[in-house]
Amino acid sequence: MIGTEPGGQVGGGRAIVERAFREHWPALCRYVRAAFGSGPPDPEEVAQMAFERFIALDAPERIDNARGFLFRCARNLSIDIRRQAKIRERLDPEGELGDPDQAGVNEDIERVLSGRQRLEIVEAAIRGLEEKRRTVIILHAVQGLGYSEIARRLNLSRTRVVQLGADAILECERALAAADAAGDPS
Repeated sequence: MIGTEPGGQVGGGRAIVERAFREHWPALCRYVRAAFGSGPPDPEEVAQMAFERFIALDAPERIDNARGFLFRCARNLSIDIRRQAKIRERLDPEGELGDPDQAGVNEDIERVLSGRQRLEIVEAAIRGLEEKRRTVIILHAVQGLGYSEIARRLNLSRTRVVQLGADAILECERALAAADAAGDPS
């Protein structure tokens, strides 16, 4: 396509990225180092990833504040990388999951382990529910019954069944929120 640069950038996209690199690279690396230390993640790696995201934009020329975009992106990337490292350390203190650079494999493993932990939290919350709430949530969420059928089986009004189900879900959400607030990344 005429006028299109590699990566799908049209016209001045490359010039904008090059100018942003010249103007912001040193300050971006200094910012990451000052805000998050020398690593990990390495400040230059974070800056590189921020620029990769900037370059990947369909139209980087539409970004009004390239510096702001890059700094926010670098901040978010640093936080995400550190969060992933904490999860990995907590879930695999012996390093048995392998090289973290095998991102696809490790992210899948982390997702599965995190999902299992969240499931355990929900299961514990359900076990702690009052009997009617527990019965409603199990019949609805696990066995797939509709509220009308549950109401018929339990000899309750449909409205009461919906209320019990909502209360049960709220308790599960509270348990997950409490785990998140306690620093449980799952």
